[in-house]
Order: sequence, then C-alpha cells, then structure tokens
Amino acid sequence: QVVIDTEGKSVDLEKALKKNDLISTVSAPQSGKSNKNLKVYDVTFNINPYSIEAMEAIPDLKDAAEKALSQSGVSKVESKVWIGGQTATQYDTMTVSDKDDSIIVPLIIIFISLLLLAYLRSIVAMLYLVGTVILSYSAALGLGWLIIHNIMGADAIQGAIPLYAFVFLVALGEDYNIFMISSIWQKKKHMPLKQAIKEGVSETSGVITSAGIILAATFAVLATLPIQVLVQFGIITALGVLLDTFIVRPFLVPAITTVLGRFAFWPGKVEMAPEKEQ
Repeated sequence: QVVIDTEGKSVDLEKALKKNDLISTVSAPQSGKSNKNLKVYDVTFNINPYSIEAMEAIPDLKDAAEKALSQSGVSKVESKVWIGGQTATQYDTMTVSDKDDSIIVPLIIIFISLLLLAYLRSIVAMLYLVGTVILSYSAALGLGWLIIHNIMGADAIQGAIPLYAFVFLVALGEDYNIFMISSIWQKKKHMPLKQAIKEGVSETSGVITSAGIILAATFAVLATLPIQVLVQFGIITALGVLLDTFIVRPFLVPAITTVLGRFAFWPGKVEMAPEKEQ
C-alpha cells in the first residue's frame, strides 16, 4: 500500500507507479475517511513479494511517489509519502538489521580484542585468536546456508540470525581459545613451546570437547521445532560450535601458534624454556 497526502491537489500517482517493471497492478486511489487528502493505492508485484528484489524496490516506489507529488506542486514531499504492507515491513526489518550489524559486530570484535589484549598482552595472539573465530563463524554461516537452502528448501535466512549467531559463536569460541591458550602460556615457562602446545591442547581437550558436544547438541535440538527462525539459528550455531570444537581449537590455533613461535607473544615479555636439541 502506497499512501500519499495530496494536500487537495491532483496527483496522477497510478501512472507513475505502473512505470516500475516489477509492478503488476495498481488500484484506483481510495480517500481517507477523516482526511480526504490522503490517497491509498494497493500495489501488486509481479514477482515474489518476499524476495530481495521486491524489498529493494520499496525505495523506488517512494521516490516515484515523491516525484509525482513534487510535480503536482506539493511541498515537503518527504513527509507526505508512506508505504505499508508485508514487503515494506520486510524492507524496514532488513534496513534496521543491516544498520545493527554495522554497529554491533565491530563493537563486539573491539571489546573481545581489548579483553584478549589485556589478558594475553600480545597483539599477535589477539589478532589470530579473533581471526580464527571469525573464520569459524563465516564457515558455519556458509555451511548452514547450504543445508538450509539446498536440503531444507528455504529461500532465505531470517535477517537477525547472522547477528545472533555471531554473538554466540564469537563469545563461545574465544572462551574455548582462552582456556586452551592460558594453559599453553603457563606451560611455556617450564618447557619448550612445541611441548607446551602439545600438553596444553591435551590437557584442555577433554573439557572443551565435552562442553562443545553438549552445547552443539543443545542448539541442534532447536532444529526439531516447528519454528523456522529457531531451526535456522539452531543449525548454524550448532555447526559453528562443532567447527570451533573439532577444527579451530585443536588444530588451527595450535598450528598458528607453533608456526609463529616467539612472535606469537609479541610485544609481551616472553618467558620460555629453551627448545631441546634434536
């Protein structure tokens, strides 16, 4: 529905709206009951009204309405046009979600990075620990989409799910990483780094693996519910926890730490036992 305030002037909005290639039909205008200057047009798309393409057409419809009002001599046209309906609601939700993502995601990364930096006193370790968790999240989101779209037949992921999954997976992933890295950081003072990594991973693997399996199973239960939003969230989050538990924490992070060696602790002071000669 496109609603305009004509201020009592003649506005040919029906013709302007029909120029959009995505519009199938435009109804004749209906006047408001208490304010006859308000005109309502029912607009029908010729494509799926819930598609991204239809949602992205909402600003074009508003621009067309504002232009028609301006050409008819109506002033302050920006405040004289309103668009309602499911497609417009979905567009507003998408816009708000994108704005939230652009603010919340960087803030979460900054706060977690600062906490890691304060605890580990290493810029390098902070960078690769945050990077591996973000990589794990991205992989979970992509793999989850393949399952949700190709196997379950969903056309899209609910807009807020990527943000919710990001918050959970980044927080949980860094929790596991800190637990393991703390053990390595302590052991490196008394033994060679490679041995410290080996024992640190071995020492924490039982707790982290058990916690990861239980947590992934808990989120996977959501996939059995008849609510699509919870199904999608459960699948993506469970995949992320499993990736972090069985790939990032036991293989990727220890491998990066081993390759970097002393540089992994930069610029903090390094207390390391000498490497044993082979």
